Amino acid sequence: MAGTGRYRWRTRVRRHLPWFLVDRGFLGKGPRDCGAHEWFNHDGRVARCYHCTAGERVLPARAG
Repeated sequence: MAGTGRYRWRTRVRRHLPWFLVDRGFLGKGPRDCGAHEWFNHDGRVARCYHCTAGERVLPARAG
């Protein structure tokens, strides 16, 4: 994981918070582009960035 980026500190703090605070939006993802996306598979069709809400891309369709 790269150590630089606009919202990296926020992601590190969120890892240690109880989930009810995260679900209520306390230290939520940043609204602007973080500049260095790290992707996770959100629902099998869309990949989202761990750090910002601007980072979203469509995953390629799987053959088979």
